[in-house]
Amino acid sequence: MRKKRSYQRDSGQLPLRDYTLFAIACEGSKTEPNYFRSMQGLSSRISIDIIEQIVSEEEALSINANKSAPNWVLDRAVRYIEKEGLGKEDQLWFVIDTDRWNEEQLRTIANYCKKYPNWHVALSNPCFEVWLYLHKKIRINLSGNVSCKRLKREIGNFDKGGYQAELYIPFLPEAIVRAKELDKHPNYFLPEKLSTKVYQLAEALLKTIGEKRFAFLVSQS
Repeated sequence: MRKKRSYQRDSGQLPLRDYTLFAIACEGSKTEPNYFRSMQGLSSRISIDIIEQIVSEEEALSINANKSAPNWVLDRAVRYIEKEGLGKEDQLWFVIDTDRWNEEQLRTIANYCKKYPNWHVALSNPCFEVWLYLHKKIRINLSGNVSCKRLKREIGNFDKGGYQAELYIPFLPEAIVRAKELDKHPNYFLPEKLSTKVYQLAEALLKTIGEKRFAFLVSQS
């Protein structure tokens, strides 16, 4: 069944959507979904769907039995749109780590997204934890080989009880500023080592909510 979408009507006007839908395809099964899900109830101006939680592996495989990396995520997104619909004001984002993909695969996703004005890809090099790290620290001051495993361990030590998504959301504006400063080529799809493009999705969310409204909502949560 198609998800019910709420609308509001101004006197004498056609129905208007009262929120923007952000459909997000996440590579991770816990960290990324928990992060974006924690924003779901923050503002009525946005609604967030985690694609993997709506389209099962069986459904995605039903339209393409070849589970190659680019085709897999793209087919799942297509099946999501078939089930849920995607309005012209809505946005679809692929949140992907670079550590499990080669550049050709990542380019395939990026080039496909160029075909649609509301499709986007936000890569993190090497993983989503770079984005989380920038919520708490100005820059990544770690020496040696900084692996995803090490970043996850560092993030687990930031707060008592380990990673809790809701503790990161209040620092969203600061993370955006820090990630933008690290992004030397904002118009190129592939971020440099220890940088991330997830700030572009965060900016879209923050713009939709409104910066002042976001600050107020966070202060009340």
